Amino acid sequence: MITFLSVASKKEENNLMRESVREQAALRTDEMWKFHMFEQISRTEEFLKDIPVLDIISWDVTMNHSVGSLEKVRQDYKQAYLMVVADGSISPMMYLRPGIMPSSLLLKPVSRENLVMVVNEMMDAFTEKFDRKDVQESFVIESREGKQYIPLSQIYYIEAREKKIFIRTKQEEYGFYDTIENMEKKLPENFLRCHRSYIVNMSKVTAVKLSQSLIEIQNELQVPLSRSYKKTVKEYNKK
Repeated sequence: MITFLSVASKKEENNLMRESVREQAALRTDEMWKFHMFEQISRTEEFLKDIPVLDIISWDVTMNHSVGSLEKVRQDYKQAYLMVVADGSISPMMYLRPGIMPSSLLLKPVSRENLVMVVNEMMDAFTEKFDRKDVQESFVIESREGKQYIPLSQIYYIEAREKKIFIRTKQEEYGFYDTIENMEKKLPENFLRCHRSYIVNMSKVTAVKLSQSLIEIQNELQVPLSRSYKKTVKEYNKK
């Protein structure tokens, strides 16, 4: 599944964006697409509080407080493909800067012809990025619904239960068939086995409580720490 977020000043622009992306996606991929469309910055910010997984973002920087909000959002979504929508009323210096790093630019007023051209470029770049075998920023889950790309930076822990693997992000959980042993081999070194059923992203750890056999993670999450893995966790913390 590929998740698309669009923030536009008008509903008609969002509808045109969704229609164009769907048309081009149907020609290129069998993946399922999920769309989140907003016309208000405040509602967008509320939606993003839980840091949902996003693959592509289209953001209109002509809206009030839009640039500042986008810069904050970009901190959580550095790996997402970002299409900036702008016009002559705003200086390019406002959005062509390191804190935003747009992947492409769409100029208003938006015509169907221009939108199709930019969406085509976006789809080419996006599919090329995730078709590469050397992509290191995301974990890929493959299922009958297609591929789900989960940024490694958004994974809190991995749990084995009910003969499946579950990846936990801030508010979501993704289940698929694999083994905890295979997951250890696939993930980078900051993901540590801490229990027979758990692997934790050490970059999300806020406290290791050896006496209680617990690891505390951001957002008040906890995972167990078994005796056999305490030494590994302690040595990692000494690095």
